[in-house]
Amino acid sequence: MTPPASASPLVSILLPTHNRPDYAELALQSALAQTYPNFEVVVSDNSDDERTAERFAPYVARYPQLRYLRIPSCPALDNFQNCYSQARGDYVNFLMDDDLFHPHKLAVMMHVMLTQPGVGLVTSCRQIIDGNGNAINDVPAHLGRAFETDTRIQGRALGMHLCTVGNIVGEPTTALYRKSDAGPQFGMYMGNQYIVSSDLATWLTVLSKKDGVYLKDAYSSFRVHGGQDQRATRTQIAGQFEGLQILSDVWDQRFFFESAPGLRGLLGTRLAEITSILPRLPAAQLRDAVDTERAVSLIRRATALMLQPE
Repeated sequence: MTPPASASPLVSILLPTHNRPDYAELALQSALAQTYPNFEVVVSDNSDDERTAERFAPYVARYPQLRYLRIPSCPALDNFQNCYSQARGDYVNFLMDDDLFHPHKLAVMMHVMLTQPGVGLVTSCRQIIDGNGNAINDVPAHLGRAFETDTRIQGRALGMHLCTVGNIVGEPTTALYRKSDAGPQFGMYMGNQYIVSSDLATWLTVLSKKDGVYLKDAYSSFRVHGGQDQRATRTQIAGQFEGLQILSDVWDQRFFFESAPGLRGLLGTRLAEITSILPRLPAAQLRDAVDTERAVSLIRRATALMLQPE
C-alpha cells in the first residue's frame, strides 16, 4: 500500500526550461506522472517568448503541486539557481527540459534514501533517446549501464571514479539527492561555482559527505538531439577548463585521492588536451569560451600542482 503523502518527505522536481515548449511539456507530463505521493514541480522559464508559458498554463491551473516561475532573459545558470532556491523539499531532482522521468523514479529512489542510512544520492542507468523519443541502444560506453546489479558505493570511491573514469552518476536528470548535502547553490564544489560541470561539482560535494547508490534499471531518459548546448564548441572549451578546475579543487580537498600520483596523471592528461586544442581555434573563439586571465591562472595552478614534491 502506498503511504500517505503526509508520511513521505517532500521531493522537489526542478525543471528549468528555455525555448523548448514541445520537449518541456513532455518533461512536465513525466514529472506529474510520478507515483511517489509527495512531490512538487518547480518550473523556472527563461524563454525568449511566451510559448512555454502558454503551453504550461492549463497544467498550472490543474495541478496545485506545480509552481511556474517566469524569469525571461536571464543566463542559464541563473535559471538553474532560481529553480534550486525555490525548492521546498528536503530532497531534489532536476529534470532537464528535454529529458523524461520514469513514473516510478522518485518512489524507487526515495525508498533507497529512506532505508539506507548514510546515502546522499541515488542515481541509475538512463535510457538514451533521440529527438523523437525513440530508444537508442547502441550508445558509447560512458552512457551505458555502469553496474549490472544495484550497487552502493562509498562516497570516496565513487568520487575517485568520477574523476578518473567519467561521470557515471549522470546528468542532473538522473540523480536524486538531499539538498542539505549539496549546499545552498547548485554546481558548487570547494567554494567554486561551476557551469558546464555543475552536475559533477554537485556530485563531488555530496559524495564528500555521503555514499551513493547506482540502480541498474533506467529511471530516466536522456535525450540526444542537435539542439543541445553540450555540442557547442564554446561549451566544450569551457568544459575542458572547468575539468582542470575540478581536478585542482580535488587536489586541494585531499579527500578523494590519498596520494598525489594519480591526480598528477589526470592533471597532465587534462593539460595536454587543453594545449592541443588551443592552437587549432581562433583566439576570438577561445576568449568567448573562457576568460583569458582565468584560463592562464588555471593552467599555471595545475602546472604548479604537478611540480609539487610527492
